[in-house]
Amino acid sequence: NVHVIPNGEIKVVTNKTNTFANVNLDINLSYDSDIELVEKLANKIGQDMKLDDNWQERIIEPIAFLRISNFGDYSVNVKFLGQVQPGEQWQVAGEFRKRLKLAFDKNNIKIARTQVFLDKK
Repeated sequence: NVHVIPNGEIKVVTNKTNTFANVNLDINLSYDSDIELVEKLANKIGQDMKLDDNWQERIIEPIAFLRISNFGDYSVNVKFLGQVQPGEQWQVAGEFRKRLKLAFDKNNIKIARTQVFLDKK
């Protein structure tokens, strides 16, 4: 259905994010990444943050591996999702990314990057 509302006719607006906000992350990984390990690490980090005294009050549902969202030219794209208190999504997402990057480095999981090779002829 398409709803058409003329300008000036909106009288009441409901903000549906007043009880929670989503953390919705997409990360592009190299094709040789161990996706099962990525899922395990991400889910553990999300759970650890939910138990962390500095983060637990901000997190409603821990960030977790959701799915492989796409196969790109140079990457496997994975999606992570969680729910947090309104206005906390950016800080929680930043901390999750930091912890995930450290875990990826420790486990030799590479974030995808485009590489260009030049052939000298």
